[in-house]
Order: sequence, then C-alpha cells, then structure tokens
Amino acid sequence: LPPFPFFCKSRFNQQAQQQQRDILAALLSAHSCPKAQRIVWKSLALALTCADLWTGRWAPPSRGVDELPQQVRLELISLPVDLLFCDRALPLDDDRLRQAAASALLDACGNVFEELLLAEGTDAACLHAVGAWLCALRKALRQLPARDESAPLQALAARGQLLLARAQAEPAQAAEIALQLAKWQQIGCNEYLAEMLGPILECIFEAAAPEECRAFLPLLTELSAGCWPRAALGSFALDWQVTTAPALAALRCAIGKCSGGSDTTNDDAGDINDAEAALAIWQTFAVTVKEGTQAANAFLQEKLADSEIDNNEGNGEMRPEKRSRIREEATWRASPESIAQCDALPQLFAAFVRTLLEMLRMQDDPIDIEVIRTLQQLRGAAEEALSSWASLVGETAAWAEATYAPLRQICAQFSGWDGSLIEEGWADVEVVLWFSAALARSRRPDANASPPPAAAVLELQAPLDACPEPWRTWVWASAASLASTAPPEQCTTLIDWMLQRPPSSTFAPELLELTELPYAEGIAQLCRHLPAGTAHIAVGERLVMLAFADRPEVALHADSVKAQSLMLRAMRDAMGGDATLICKGLGQFVLPAVSQAVNLEAEAATGQTDPAWHATQVLFATLAAALPPSDSPTDDPLHPAAQLWKDKWSYVEAALLHWPRSSTTDQPAAAAADALTAAVAGMPGLLPEASSLLVRSIAKQELPQLELQALREVCSSVRCPPLDAMRSAEVLASAISSCAQTLLAQQTELLQSPATLAAFFGLLLDGLRDSPAGTTGAGLCNDQLRPKLLAQSTIISRCLALVPLALQDCTSEEATVAMLRFMTNVIGNDEQLSQQAPQRAHMVAMLPELCASLCHALATLQHLTELNGGLIAAADFLLRVASVFPDSLPATLSAGMGQAHVAAWSAAQLQRHISSRASWPKKHEWLEELQHIVCELQREHR
Repeated sequence: LPPFPFFCKSRFNQQAQQQQRDILAALLSAHSCPKAQRIVWKSLALALTCADLWTGRWAPPSRGVDELPQQVRLELISLPVDLLFCDRALPLDDDRLRQAAASALLDACGNVFEELLLAEGTDAACLHAVGAWLCALRKALRQLPARDESAPLQALAARGQLLLARAQAEPAQAAEIALQLAKWQQIGCNEYLAEMLGPILECIFEAAAPEECRAFLPLLTELSAGCWPRAALGSFALDWQVTTAPALAALRCAIGKCSGGSDTTNDDAGDINDAEAALAIWQTFAVTVKEGTQAANAFLQEKLADSEIDNNEGNGEMRPEKRSRIREEATWRASPESIAQCDALPQLFAAFVRTLLEMLRMQDDPIDIEVIRTLQQLRGAAEEALSSWASLVGETAAWAEATYAPLRQICAQFSGWDGSLIEEGWADVEVVLWFSAALARSRRPDANASPPPAAAVLELQAPLDACPEPWRTWVWASAASLASTAPPEQCTTLIDWMLQRPPSSTFAPELLELTELPYAEGIAQLCRHLPAGTAHIAVGERLVMLAFADRPEVALHADSVKAQSLMLRAMRDAMGGDATLICKGLGQFVLPAVSQAVNLEAEAATGQTDPAWHATQVLFATLAAALPPSDSPTDDPLHPAAQLWKDKWSYVEAALLHWPRSSTTDQPAAAAADALTAAVAGMPGLLPEASSLLVRSIAKQELPQLELQALREVCSSVRCPPLDAMRSAEVLASAISSCAQTLLAQQTELLQSPATLAAFFGLLLDGLRDSPAGTTGAGLCNDQLRPKLLAQSTIISRCLALVPLALQDCTSEEATVAMLRFMTNVIGNDEQLSQQAPQRAHMVAMLPELCASLCHALATLQHLTELNGGLIAAADFLLRVASVFPDSLPATLSAGMGQAHVAAWSAAQLQRHISSRASWPKKHEWLEELQHIVCELQREHR
C-alpha cells in the first residue's frame, strides 16, 4: 500500500493520486466478501478513508451495482468523524484539506443519516453513530463558518420519524443524541432544534425510571444552559416541564446516594460529585435566565479575563464569513420584564425547594460526624444554587409562597405553644431554618421579606430553647445562621440572642468542629452592622470571654483559631473601632496570659515531634485583631496597635526563625506569616521590618514556600500612598533579590520542589507585572517595582536560565503557569522592551532555550492539553513573543520543536496558528484550535 504521506506530498499530481486511491478502493472491494477477514477489510477501509481525506475528495460509499456490504459501508461512514475530530485525529496541516474534509461531511450528512437510520443492526449502534456525526458536524462548522448551521438539523429533521423509532427502541442510548442536539443551541437553529429535541426528550425521559435519571446529568447540564430556561420563558418551543421532572429525579437520586447514612457509599467521591453536579444544573438554569446564554464557555471567560488573548481580540481585518458567524451566535438574554412576568419560574423554584427540604434533612439521630460533614458539603453546593436563584425572586404571591412559606409554616406550627416538650419534628424545623438562612443571605437587603426572615428566630425563641439534645445543637446552629442575616436595626437584639446560645454550651464538645466556625462567621457579620463610633462594651467583653474560654482538648479542631480570630474581629467592630480601648483591653487583660501560655508551649515544643502551637496561633490572631482595618490603614507610628506589635515582635521573630515547626501544619510560622501580612496591610510602616524578617526566614529554610507566599502577599498589599512608591519599590526589590540569590544558590533542591518553584516564580511575576498598554499605576508600587527588579539584570537572567531546567518536565500546573507568566512579564510590551531595555539582551539570548523548553513541555505535559491556566499561559507567552520579537519567533520555535522531536509539519501548523491570531474573532475558538494542535503534538510524541 502507498504510504499516507504520498497523498499529501504529491498533491501536484492529481492523476497519480487518483490512481493510488482507486487501487485502495479495488482492494477493499475485493476483500469485502462474506468470508473476508475482518482485520483486512477494516485496515483497507481505514487506508481508503485517509486517502480520500488527504486528497479532499471524501464522500459516502455509493449505492447501486457492486455496492459494498453494509458492515463495510457503515465502517466507511463512521471513520471520518473518528479520524478528524477524535483521539485518532489525522494531522491535516493544510487548511484547504481540513476545510475540504469538513465540507464533505456537511454535504454528505443527509445521505449518512438516512444510511444509518435505515441500516439493519442494533438500534444502540445506530444511535451512537448518529451522535458521533452530530458532534463532528458541529466541529466542521467551525472550519466553515459561512455554512448554514441549521442544514444538518434540517437533514436530520427530514428523517425524524426514523430517528424517533430508533430512540423509542433504545431510549437510554438516545440520550447521547439529545445531548448532541442540545449543544446546537445557536439562535438560527431554533425551529429545527426544537422539532428534533422535544420528541426525543419526551421519549427518553418517559422511559426512564427515577433512579435512572442520574445518568442524564450531562444532558440536563447542557439543557440548563439554554433550551430549558428559554422554554420556561416562552422563547423556545419546548415543554419545560418535560425537563423539570428528570432534573428533580436526578437531584433526589444523586443526593440520596451520598446522604443515606453510614451504610451507604459515603466514601465514594463520585457520589458527592454527582450530587454537586445535580445541584449545579439548577444553578446553571438560574444563571442562564438572569445573564443569558453565552457563546463562550463561562469557565473560559473567567480564565481569559486578563490574558494576552483578550488583548488581541478583534485585531486585524475580520473575514466576511467570520462576521456572519458572529451574527449567528448572538446570545439570548431575557428581559427583566419577561423574568418578572414568568409564571414558570416560581413553580420551578418551589419544586426545587421542596426537593432540597426533603433530601437535605438531617437523620433522625444526628450524631454521626461523617454523615453530617457530608450533608454540610451538599448544603454548601445547594447554597450556591440558591444564591443564583435569589436574584430572580420577585414580589408576586407565587414567589412569596416559593420562598418563605416553609418558615411561616414553622412559625404557625408553634404559634400558641404551651411549653410542652416536643420530641419529634425537629429535623423539619432545622432544615427550614437552614434553607431560610441560605436564601436570606443571598438576597439584597432591600429585597428581604417584611418582616425580615431573621425575626422568626425571636418568634421561635421559646420552642427552640426547649428543643431536646442532640437536636438543640443543630437547631440553634441553623437559627444562628438565620439570625446573622438580620438588617442593621435588629442586629443588637439578635447579637444578644446569639451570645446567650454559643455552640460551646451544647451537649457534645466534639461537634464544635462543625458548628463553631459558622457561628463565629455569623456573629462577625452582625457586629459589622453595629454603628461605627459607638462602643458596645458588654458585647465586646462577652465576645472576648467566648474567644478565650477554656475548652477541653476534644473541643479543639482545625478551625478553632480561625473562629477565635473572627470573634476578636467581631469584638473590634462591637467596640466601635476604638483602637485605644481595644488595644488597652487586649494589652492588659488578654495578651499577658496568652504570652505566658506561649512561653510554656515553646518550652515544651523542643521535645515534641509535631507540636500543635495552639496558644501561639491565638497570640498572633489577637495581634491581628488589634490592627486597623486593611481598608483604612494608618502610618501613624504612635497608633496603639503599633506598641502592641513592638512589645510582641520577639514572638514573631521566634516563630519564623527559631521555634521548631509542625511538619503537618507549618505552625507557628504559618500563623506568624499570616499576622505579618495583615500587619503590613493595616500599618504599612512595618514594610521594611516585615520584608527583612521574611528574607531572613527564607535564608534559614531549605524550601521556604510559606515565606515566599507571605512576601508575595506583602508585595501585593503595599499601598502608595500612604507609602512612598519609590522607597517601597526599593525595599521590595531588595527583598526579592535577596530571596532569589538564596534560592538560586540551592538550585538542586529548588528544582525538586514544584510547590516552592510555584511560590518563587509567583513572587517574581507579581513584581514584574506591568500596566496594560495605555494605562499606568496597575503595577506594584505604582509601576516602580518592575523597573527596579529589571535593573538587577544578573538576577533576572539567572532566573530566566532556571526556567528551561524546570519547565520541560514540570508536573505541577501551578509551577508551570508561574514560570510562563514570569517569562511573559519579563518581556513586557513593545514600549517596555525597547532596544535600550536592560532585559532585552538577556531575553534575546535566552529565547531559543525558553522556546525549546516550552515546545518540549507542550509535547509531553498532560496538563497543557487542558483548556485551563497552563495552556492559556503558554499562549500568552507565545503571543507576546510574536508581538515583540516577530522576526525571531519562527526560527526559535522551529528549533525548539526540533529539539522536542516534533514533526516539521506540526511545528509549521503551530507557527501558522500563532501568526493567524488576529483573524480569529473568538478567543475561545482560537484556544480550542490550539488545544487540538497540542493534543496532536503529544500523540505524535508518544
């Protein structure tokens, strides 16, 4: 057989091509008899399909005299979609050939659908093939944006009865057809899409048992992003209730699988993921109603917000066919009036809420911590969905019934309560209080019901206090969560209610790990609403007592210090921000005892293998609570907090330089570093001392990831003014330079720690961040830090030289992104990299090695095949090089591809793709094509 490259290298000789192609066709015909070996005719079919694609002449097999057997015909029909757009993708590096292949698929789709739907054989195999073709046809349209997007759907609709008959025989397999159809949600296809999608959805959903709906999660997710919400608002010809029932059934099934108790598969991460995906369907629905459908994936939009690709959007002349495609992909968005008048939305929300209240109830005996932890995780996902729905809630009676009717029913149930003990029904009370709190937190203050939902806590005070354990623990916790949503005028009353019912007063101290932090967050939220300038001394004293109350060891948990810290911040707000009063109280009554406990803890830590350092964490949390808020920093050296920090500075130094660290938590250094970054944010005058201490700590550690991250946060928190930008830049540049020298001196250890690499290059890339073209002041220290760092050319060049050693085999996506962003920021824009720029000579000298390492990474690192930060960062770097070094990139990229053992045609394909960025009006489409190219590189390399 002629090698496949024959068909691409001999394009000038069409007659020779046709002769070789005809030989393959004849061989296939000869080996297609009933007794032929399957492996032979399948190999010949593959060779013939490749030849037709390479020559741009693919067509479905003909009917009539000497037609091929059905199994061979179906093989020839299924191969193109596998070869062009799946893992076995052909390397068609010629745009003309790719477009010819895409055009052939679009031209043939009508005949192909008929062939598949009329063919004898299993319905499942037929439907699978139709689904694969629908997927391929959508991708083919990207190659030919001028083609009519609705044509394939018209072709399928013309054979709709055949498809529906197959779907009725195999409803489960038909879900793949529905999924592919749902992805065809462009505006121009409404009529044909609805014509096909509606009957198929009815077929598969009616045939499915409730427990089978969990398998429809991908389909329901796709529907929730367009067709389903549009149908609910009357802009798409689809019965919205057909999708609602399976979406609720999938939610019940998925939650039930992971919240049923200890005898269920609670340890199966897949069950939790399915439950979260089922909840996310309802969130996507609400987001689509509110914000409309988007042509680009929302995840990509978020990731691309600050990328280089964004900056190239729309550059260059857009081809006419591209402009027509943009018009076809106009997004749908419901008007506020249509949302307010839609009767379906409150019905949908009410059904969703009923399911949540049913499935997210606690067990009858709520003492299993693992089960409750799983339930809280599910409730967290549900709260995200409720938050999106909250923005849709209207003022009609239907909405009032769907939102706070459950809470009103609970209040009515206890109206006129006579004080008798109630043993049952508390699971319903607790879940309603949780739901009401989640909804109230998400709604705008001016949209809350009147009276506000938090008022129900006071109305239910007596029965809640009479609730027996273990239910009282959870009922109080959910009631406290609801109380934290109170408007400012009710804050004082509900703060008092919460202070009288702390989680520490319930029956099981070990449950504090689940209740204490939410309680502290709630009371901190309420205290923020207290009037500024007024000291509520009794509240402040009670908060301090709660924060420093003695507790048994079983009551300590991973978030204990965080909860104490929140209560201390709440105390600061309760005291009206009176720094003198706060610091005096802490200095006289709190810090002496805490310091004494820290001293004892430090003495005992010497002989311990993994000290906990709890008292030390409390000390640093207390010092942080004394600081001015970060949104109103002070440079007053006589501020009361400055004296407290001066008195306790030796503890900060000891924690970072001398005391032994926990191998699991990095305490006490982690707490000291957090407090230090907060101190610089609140009192910027500490910048020289703080940066110097972190540099000294970095010099003492072999892998100073913690200190590097702290220094990065310090750099980002510096404000100029009040600090002088030039002086601050000098301090930070000196600190970063010292860190770089220390780490470069231990290069071997650094290369073996991806986490430290990520922290190091993260610090560098932030320091080198430049303002976007045409703007100023977006860089650190008002753009003064970048030139200070670049002036240290030796350090920068050594850091650049480290990248090729680390990048090509880096398994950490975070480290990969940090190195690529660092390289991009070193280059800067055209103005910053003038001929006289200090970094230009180093960058030009290093460019071949940098490109070679990047090419090797693109050809080998799996995480660079995903549309996420790594691939986007690589694209940013290549585009920046193409912009600043247009004459150098082609040669260096070709050389790098050669060193990575990548085929020349693949290197040329990547070159063309980078140079053609301006002709792609959609950034996500350009990235998807880049992803396709990188996937091909890695397949070749394997």
